[in-house]
Amino acid sequence: MNVREGDTVQVIHHMSNKGKVLKVYYVPVTAGNSAGSFSKMRRVIFESVLDGKTYDMKAQDVRVIRE
Repeated sequence: MNVREGDTVQVIHHMSNKGKVLKVYYVPVTAGNSAGSFSKMRRVIFESVLDGKTYDMKAQDVRVIRE
């Protein structure tokens, strides 16, 4: 899923936790295999409407809500 700043996202394993994306960034992966290194991991920082906290999660653990 293509997550952008300003999108509303929902956590896949906790559906009531949703919020607005503040930042999307990439982190290098230190693991590798014999064929070469892996691509960078995308992370998302969003502010939750549920409790007002800021969460930093992998982009694969959230989904974009189109309202």
